Amino acid sequence: MAKELGMIHTANFEIPTGPLGALPGTIGTCDVSGVLTTQLQRMVRQGNFFKVVGIDISCDTTGTTGGGQVTGELRYLAPTRGRCAAYRAAFKAMADVMKLQGITMRENALYDFRVPLTVEGAANGSIIDGSQIPFSNQATLDGLQGLVMTDPTGITSVGTQILKVHNRSVQPEYTGTAGDQFGPGFDTILQNATSGTDFVLNDRVMYTGNEHHASEEFESIPFMLSWTPDNTDIAVQFDWQPDPALFLAVMTGQFDVRVEEAEFDSGNTQGLNLRIAIHVAGWKSIMGNPDTKRRRSRRSQKKS
Repeated sequence: MAKELGMIHTANFEIPTGPLGALPGTIGTCDVSGVLTTQLQRMVRQGNFFKVVGIDISCDTTGTTGGGQVTGELRYLAPTRGRCAAYRAAFKAMADVMKLQGITMRENALYDFRVPLTVEGAANGSIIDGSQIPFSNQATLDGLQGLVMTDPTGITSVGTQILKVHNRSVQPEYTGTAGDQFGPGFDTILQNATSGTDFVLNDRVMYTGNEHHASEEFESIPFMLSWTPDNTDIAVQFDWQPDPALFLAVMTGQFDVRVEEAEFDSGNTQGLNLRIAIHVAGWKSIMGNPDTKRRRSRRSQKKS
């Protein structure tokens, strides 16, 4: 039987490139769960991984002449075991603190535990109702500093970074340097007078050896855009369309938009606007324990 087609939701974002002096840097964030909550008029919670099936990016200018070129990348986190466990632990910490003050999460239908990827993305946000506003309803445990998934810049304290707090209590199996993770073993005919071989060249520590470790390294999708609204009317846009039977799993449905280089034509004094459309085929919760076995009901079998 052929698989039935599902519904695709499109979340649209507009992010200005800003002054060239701020580049390279993260100029905004694409918060899919927030946009879909407004679009569908129902709570699309952030504690999911979102099935992204397509991304379209273009750039243009508003109220000015001249175009330009932009090179950058979309950064996101894949839903690994360690990252999902870190998010669940932060959610539980928030629920416990709220309970101490007599607040129950479930009784407020408008509340959702929302955490941005980085500090830069939280500060810049995207354009909503004509204005660029910060990340909406950011979770905080002390009422002053907002929680973030990670902070590559190091401006915020470690106690506000979900992945770092989680990794504090997760001891990796290997913490040494490259070249020491493989031993030469017994003395054999392959040994020489000084040292033996570990049967590996170009040694590198590829992972910690612990699947519960939450990596802080972003996955990324690079893009290059161009807009020339003069006599030539040249526009180069980015279209990312994977296989129709597959999808990209994006944890919390967030992309940080990072611009590495931008060049504006003469006459363009306001920069470029990036217009991003992210197509989502659905989402699935990351709040459950993956080690919990599902109970199967025992159905009585009819005797023939």
